[in-house]
Amino acid sequence: MVVNIPIRLVRKDSSLIPLNVTTLTLDVDRSINPHSLPIAGNKRFAFDMNMAKAVILLEGVIIDDALTTQNTDLGQKGIATVDFSSLNVLDSNGNITIDTLIGSGNNWDYFGITLTTDSFSYKDTPTMNLRSESGTNIQIYFIKSDNTFDYNLGDNGYFHVSICEANGTMRSAANVALYLTNLINSSLHSNYLSSRFIANRRESRSTGNSNEMVEIKQTTSGNTSNSVSPSWEGYNDMEPLTKQFTGGESSSSAFTSMSAGDKVMSLYGTLNNSNDGGLASIGRQKVDDDGYTPVDLRYGDYIIGIQIPFNSTVDNSSGDKYIAKNFFMPTGAPENVITKHPRNAQLASSTIDDTNDNSERTFIKGAVTKATFVQVGGEPIYQFNIQFVPVDYLI
Repeated sequence: MVVNIPIRLVRKDSSLIPLNVTTLTLDVDRSINPHSLPIAGNKRFAFDMNMAKAVILLEGVIIDDALTTQNTDLGQKGIATVDFSSLNVLDSNGNITIDTLIGSGNNWDYFGITLTTDSFSYKDTPTMNLRSESGTNIQIYFIKSDNTFDYNLGDNGYFHVSICEANGTMRSAANVALYLTNLINSSLHSNYLSSRFIANRRESRSTGNSNEMVEIKQTTSGNTSNSVSPSWEGYNDMEPLTKQFTGGESSSSAFTSMSAGDKVMSLYGTLNNSNDGGLASIGRQKVDDDGYTPVDLRYGDYIIGIQIPFNSTVDNSSGDKYIAKNFFMPTGAPENVITKHPRNAQLASSTIDDTNDNSERTFIKGAVTKATFVQVGGEPIYQFNIQFVPVDYLI
């Protein structure tokens, strides 16, 4: 069966804006200019420098939510990652740099580990704060202990992960990632963590090391934890490379329960004054009293990309004729006939992990260069023409 999923604009904060598109145009200009040579009998020659220009044109209508029906629920569960193979470090110019945590064998000293065994009160104890979609705040302490992970060590009951053996031997990044994964997925303390989160070990995106990064997914759809947690305390201004929850949506989209005029006003306001912010928009900011990093709302509504679903028959084992995937833009020297094949397209239901990641294939990165909205006959119906240009790096 045909899978009907709307085209969606992607905001910086990973929220999605579904559009009722009636006409989609994907335009590519290869910029090849042939020239005739008289001495060659008017044969034509051209240089192909692989300098393609691309533009995506969208035409459609915007109407009240009450008048529209969507076959796909766009509610999403937020996903965060904690990479124990690397650190988030601000250099003297305020830029984010990555320092390898494991390599020399002693680089765990970045954490300032001078703890006593099973210490939860020492001021520099590395502590990760997790916020669930229900608003529950949970702290996980990274301590010296021969007990790899547990709850209720100490007097008052705490979750902990062993970052160091009691004799002072530091754990490996892969082991710390394993202990955190097992803790989150365990049934400790009345299933307290596993009822709210699901964890899996993944390959580090920073170093490529296997099983040193932990992917944490909310069990409930929602956006209250987006760009809020995980956050860290007590790490002497150093922390594992952490991507806070993104992609969470409570229901259909950022345009839920809006009239046509509301939607146009939102888009019109965003496009008239928006700033991508670059890496500054995800840099570390002052931690508030609850231990969470406030999101900078100046950058959240910037339209950073577009998701264009298509019906695919490639690698489809669902039993239906089609599965819905998203178009992607395969730029860069390493791309080849294999990597550009439709089998590498991501499912349209895939959650966007990081809108700053130029290797993301869940959407096409870029920017809106022109948008026109026309109200039709005084009715709450607007026609739109949007021009979107794919761009790998926005400055």
